Amino acid sequence: MKKFYLCAVLMLALAGCQENEKPEDEEVSNIIPDTMEATIAVKGTLVSGKEVILETTVKEGSHLVNETDEVLFEVRKSGQDKREMLETKNTGSGTYQVMHTFGKEGKYHVIAHVTAKGQHVMPEKEIVITDNESEGAAVHPRADVLIEFHSNPVTAGNSSTFEAKVHKDGKPLTDADVHFEVWKDGSDESQFTNTKEGENGKYLNKVSFDETGTYKVQVHVEKEEVHEHQLQTIQVN
Repeated sequence: MKKFYLCAVLMLALAGCQENEKPEDEEVSNIIPDTMEATIAVKGTLVSGKEVILETTVKEGSHLVNETDEVLFEVRKSGQDKREMLETKNTGSGTYQVMHTFGKEGKYHVIAHVTAKGQHVMPEKEIVITDNESEGAAVHPRADVLIEFHSNPVTAGNSSTFEAKVHKDGKPLTDADVHFEVWKDGSDESQFTNTKEGENGKYLNKVSFDETGTYKVQVHVEKEEVHEHQLQTIQVN
């Protein structure tokens, strides 16, 4: 009887030890991932019929997130159920952009849907679109950096001169790394063109197009702490 009792106790103890043991290849991590955050910026003149840039910057803690599962913008006019879902383009440095035209004046809700690293965030920004350009708020990439893009008429089969004027704190920004990124609307393939620096913060080069259509041009400007983008649409005839 005593032997039976001892055996039972030993078997129970052994079973308890086995339940508490973890497989050797199973790692236990006490690291809590940083919370992902996203902010929204609207760049351009907030006037009906004018194209603007919707941009979101994504961070995980203090780190910029350059790889995501999906980044969309939801645009909805206040008081209405109809909404548009817009796909963005990754422009680097944790930023994702899309061009959009608000057809009518009024109050709009802009929501960024960001899915990455097993997390989903939905920051929201409310903006007001006017029908008068003098009343619209002009927003530049940053208060201290201004990028102005110019090009002569663009036709397929010919080269066109692209020029970007860059100012920082009201003064021409010189010795910067500036290039043009060009892609056809709806395409994922981009063409990069380096620029040559001219006078007074001007950067220019020639760009050619094989086909007619609508194209996006992204101006990239980098120098030390400056890393800015300017996105616009051009028509190639």
